[in-house]
Amino acid sequence: MTPWRLTRLSVTLVLPGLLLTGACSPGALALRDGPAPDHSTRIASECRLLERAQAETMARNLPSWPDVLAGCPGHESVVPAMTMAQASDATRRANRASLPEQVSGAGARAEIVYRRMITRGVPPAVAEAMTATAEFAAAIR
Repeated sequence: MTPWRLTRLSVTLVLPGLLLTGACSPGALALRDGPAPDHSTRIASECRLLERAQAETMARNLPSWPDVLAGCPGHESVVPAMTMAQASDATRRANRASLPEQVSGAGARAEIVYRRMITRGVPPAVAEAMTATAEFAAAIR
């Protein structure tokens, strides 16, 4: 067999098996307790997390932004208040934030939800505290 045919054969036979094996790894299934929630359920779960984060921010007497709850069900009248510069700063802060252990071990969705909290205006210390809550666990399903 020529090297080209061997490579082509390898890709044809081996690659699909590797892809299937990766999809069935324990880490890929670790967070699933059943069927994935639909889009509206995910939004509602993440908004409950954001409501709790907003309450915690206010309880700690930290500056809070209405942007945290903008777009959430039940908060349709909330108007974002961050300027473009402030929103950009929040995004940079979210991207720089180191991931708490419970986030880094929980997969991509956990990282997205964690960083999105900070991007919306939740202080990083509050966002980190939220990762230990039942609301965070629900939001990352």
